Amino acid sequence: MAIIAAVNVGDDAALDHLLVEDFLDHNPVPGQPAGRVGFAYWAATARTAFAGLQGTIDDTLVDGDKLAGRTTWRGTHRGPFLGIAATGRTVEFTAFHIVRFAGGLAVEWWGTGDLLGALAQIGATIRPPA
Repeated sequence: MAIIAAVNVGDDAALDHLLVEDFLDHNPVPGQPAGRVGFAYWAATARTAFAGLQGTIDDTLVDGDKLAGRTTWRGTHRGPFLGIAATGRTVEFTAFHIVRFAGGLAVEWWGTGDLLGALAQIGATIRPPA
């Protein structure tokens, strides 16, 4: 998928040709602006947290105007991630994405990743609320 390829190389300009301007991300990260610029923000945040971030598409399914994919993300924890300072540890975690297209461009995105698994790989301690 061209969107994952653009994230892999940090080609935010390519997103102008892949996503509509008012692109809707249904699972934005904290502080993420709306639209295509917001998706670029997410990608930059992810690349800052995980140097060398690379997504590999493992599976895809298409149904009408939607594409669903299972992606494995890999990188080295070199920046803040969910409040955890850089550890230098490598991570590998799975995410599932659903993208709706119209007119050849992505218009909506749903995504969820195994963030708990990523946190465990960087040695984060998870405690229940007091």
